[in-house]
Amino acid sequence: MQDDIDRWMKELKKGATKFSILALLRDGDMYGYELRHEVEARTEGAMTLTESNAYPSLHGMESEGLITSYWKESGSGVPARKYYHLTEKGEDLLNEMVVEWDRYVNAMNRIGRRKDGNQ
Repeated sequence: MQDDIDRWMKELKKGATKFSILALLRDGDMYGYELRHEVEARTEGAMTLTESNAYPSLHGMESEGLITSYWKESGSGVPARKYYHLTEKGEDLLNEMVVEWDRYVNAMNRIGRRKDGNQ
């Protein structure tokens, strides 16, 4: 049964990657590793972004015009980091995603509960 739950959770997390990245960038510009760390920290480990899914997602969102990127020096002896910034188009999409996410979660909660209100 745990294998079934693990597969299901993997599917859910895959669909939440774009939403998570856009939501984090709404709070301010971040570089890739910082985004990965923040996802894990804010979800208390329930979701992680690996390099293999974070960077292709970032590049895809940049191609879609949802985010932009720029290089910023980090200090002496530290290589420059590529920061990502939420565009107006990205913020508009995120706002719509939040509405749809809330609607979806509420619907799933209604389905997941028994008619008597218990789990």
